Amino acid sequence: MPETTAELPRYIVIEGPIGVGKTTLVTRLAERLRARTVLEIFEENPFLANFYKDRSRYAFQTEMFFLLSRYRQQEEFAQTDLFSRISVSDYLFVKCRLFASLTLSDHELVLYDRMYSILTAQTPTPDVVVHLHAPLDSLLKRIASRGRSYEVDMDPLYIDRLRRMYHNYFGHYDQTPLVEIDTQDVDFSRDEQAIDELLDQVCKAYTAAKTPVATVTF
Repeated sequence: MPETTAELPRYIVIEGPIGVGKTTLVTRLAERLRARTVLEIFEENPFLANFYKDRSRYAFQTEMFFLLSRYRQQEEFAQTDLFSRISVSDYLFVKCRLFASLTLSDHELVLYDRMYSILTAQTPTPDVVVHLHAPLDSLLKRIASRGRSYEVDMDPLYIDRLRRMYHNYFGHYDQTPLVEIDTQDVDFSRDEQAIDELLDQVCKAYTAAKTPVATVTF
């Protein structure tokens, strides 16, 4: 880990599919860096439980709620002084569009995109993005172990589509420095060395981005 936070970016985003460990890592980084967190409040979505039971029926309501909720949170975050304190978030705003592309019909997506295109231009851009990924079986085990009632009936095929979607998206991502991490054999909740190595890679990616955008994998 760097001796001071001067080498660290001010705004770090952790992204990846459901069950990959985003929020756990954000919490650990916030503790280590004394950082502010920007955490997705997904449990407030009143349509989520029904969505996992009947995706086609509840997809539009679910995605629109998430879109407006995430935008409101990002708007409040953007109004703060982004340079006064390091901030760590567990989602990119583009997550809204990625999930909508999997769940909405063509007609619904056209309507959704009208709102999304207006809102996305007003959200802050992170300094570094960390993409967490893992094999499907690892994701399913982690989802089952956390025991959330509305995730009990989650379709493994849906999780696999999300995993592949993130892989494809970050395979062409060039908007910010990107750090790719396979979390299959990493436990950020307990492994201090893994946190140290991650922060080292984040710093290297951020520094390298002062020339071309960098992708770092370990």
